[in-house]
Amino acid sequence: MFTNPLINKIYSLSNWIVKICYVNLLWGIFMLVGLIVFGFFPATVALFTVCRKWMLGDRDISIFSTFWSAYKKEFILSNLLGALLLFIGLVLYADLLMIQQTTIIVLHYLYVPLLLICGLYLSTILSFFPMYVHYDTKGFQLIKNAFLIGFIAPISFVKHIIGLGIISYLFITFPGSVLLFGGCIPALYMM
Repeated sequence: MFTNPLINKIYSLSNWIVKICYVNLLWGIFMLVGLIVFGFFPATVALFTVCRKWMLGDRDISIFSTFWSAYKKEFILSNLLGALLLFIGLVLYADLLMIQQTTIIVLHYLYVPLLLICGLYLSTILSFFPMYVHYDTKGFQLIKNAFLIGFIAPISFVKHIIGLGIISYLFITFPGSVLLFGGCIPALYMM
């Protein structure tokens, strides 16, 4: 576009920053449209759909129409699967609280295995959205596959945790960046 290569690189970088901010804005708006409770999962699936297309090299997509199409198409299924994952998470959290507060000594031996199960649950959550948009698997099979990925590839899970920890540290260091990049940057990293 421009004759100066430095100007081209700055323009390209600026263009990507604007795209990432725009997708993040759509993610926030569509979560609010779904009253956050019903909007989080379909908006996140739509966010990962856009990120997936970018990662596959389709950088000139219509961001809004891709986002809106994925949001509408996956609204019910993503909310059902998300509700199931939330229920499982609440049960695990209640179990952890119960084991921490119980006076029955035998139950304290279940603490470490329960922490391992919680780690597998977290791994399942981290694998869920990328697998949801990348593979044609739906329903409970998707959750099962996300669980198996976490079980089979613990090194990948550790890399995800380290990378997301670094991203979280940067967001804490630069708090305003959460509003601009808080959903899209972690999604791009996880894809």
